[in-house]
Amino acid sequence: MLKKSKIDIGKQGEDIACSYLKKNGFIILERNYRCGRNEIDIIAQKDNTISFVEVKTRHDTSYGHPAEAITEVKQKEILKAVQCYVKDNHRPGQHYRFDVVAIVLDEKKKNQFNETSEDIFFIEDAFRVH
Repeated sequence: MLKKSKIDIGKQGEDIACSYLKKNGFIILERNYRCGRNEIDIIAQKDNTISFVEVKTRHDTSYGHPAEAITEVKQKEILKAVQCYVKDNHRPGQHYRFDVVAIVLDEKKKNQFNETSEDIFFIEDAFRVH
């Protein structure tokens, strides 16, 4: 079996994250929103809150939990893209927050459809950028 590229794993993780968010009442507004070199993986809305979601996916935790990969530098890059998005899409009364969906894929465990099992960790209001 061919090993998946980082891009394939990232896309798979974003697909899983979108499904998870939808099942939990979010509306997906945008995926892979770019502003210059900076990107927001998913922009979703639930009620009166816009959530800027960073998705991290790994095959296992041997190099740490996927959420640990969201460094302060990465948070600042996300903030730059958020500033562009809010400037172009701000609505009065709207609340904003940063969420994380961390996914650990387990190729050894399969579900009833013989698909890879995954553990999904949703971290609401995961960080604040100053």
